Amino acid sequence: MDRDKFHLPGKHYFLSHSVGAQPKAMDAALARGFAEPWRKAGAGVWDVWLETEARARAGLAPLIGADAHDICLQSNVSSGISKILFSLPERAGRTKIVLSEDDFPTVGFALAQARRIGYELVFLPGGARLADPDAWAPAFEDDVQLVAATRVYSNSSVLAPAAEIARRARQAGVFSLLDVAQAAGAVPVRLNEWAPDFAVGTSLKYLCGGPGAAFVWVRGDTAAQCAPMDVGWFSHENPFEMDIRHFEYAKGAARYTGGTPSIAPPAGALAGFEVIAAHGVDAIYAHNQALLSQLFDGLPDGAVQSATSEGGRGSGVLIKVRDYDAAAADLSEAGVIHDTRQGAVRLSVHLYNDENDIDTLLAALAAHLVG
Repeated sequence: MDRDKFHLPGKHYFLSHSVGAQPKAMDAALARGFAEPWRKAGAGVWDVWLETEARARAGLAPLIGADAHDICLQSNVSSGISKILFSLPERAGRTKIVLSEDDFPTVGFALAQARRIGYELVFLPGGARLADPDAWAPAFEDDVQLVAATRVYSNSSVLAPAAEIARRARQAGVFSLLDVAQAAGAVPVRLNEWAPDFAVGTSLKYLCGGPGAAFVWVRGDTAAQCAPMDVGWFSHENPFEMDIRHFEYAKGAARYTGGTPSIAPPAGALAGFEVIAAHGVDAIYAHNQALLSQLFDGLPDGAVQSATSEGGRGSGVLIKVRDYDAAAADLSEAGVIHDTRQGAVRLSVHLYNDENDIDTLLAALAAHLVG
């Protein structure tokens, strides 16, 4: 679909679920939005840097079906979740936080800190059942404060029914948090349409923006109810007021900013956002799903231990092998860049992969497959 715009280490890059490939335009984007203004602008550099931050939010917004003013950039997903958690209003009787066993560990680690202030964590069983809205029923009881769901689970590639979870949570008066880290840039995300209370994600994976440009999205009416504890001068309605005795939360998502924002990561991430936007997430999704169908057609029954159903899977896959170390040696020899989970070959497809990549992958795995 588009290989020429990326640096692709190795011959066949299947690692977007971990680190998206670097756009060739990233060096220029980083120089334009961060380094060159620092050299040239002197005292006025912050005007340019804040414009870079605003451009990053504006570039990200259409890729996740959002408005830029509802996005607050963060250093990583964990920081964003912690800010959300400790911003929630106290509500009598709502003492539970519901998540699943299949969430990425950082989600659980961050949410577990809620025990410090009296919350109980409830873990739903993982697996394919998480695609069923009814499996989420325990999250909509009247003693639940927050439900956390993941749009695409990183190991199983199962898609949570994001829109329905958000809808049922609204009806039950439960706050909803959606992790879109494994979806953004490769699977359509429509935050304005789905209307959860919060979402978190990162530029590191399918957005091809590198680390450090993660984000929190907050629905406008939800932000007005919440008071983050981790604040700084950029959480203030008027950051340049400079009155140490007066603090007023910024309107909307900006109240989650904290102190001085990072500029270099968003500046570089813009290069990835622009490539993704040029193709469109819907077109990338169709491309990726076609490649996965080609892959699955070439595998024996039972060889895949992640989601396989069309319309019910992300862009990643776990493939069973008899001996991972032996399979990894042949994959390395073929120039296939991948990693492993649960003793399986873990890989993903993206806009810079093509049919030749799939053929090479299948040939390298042929002697190692289970099924």
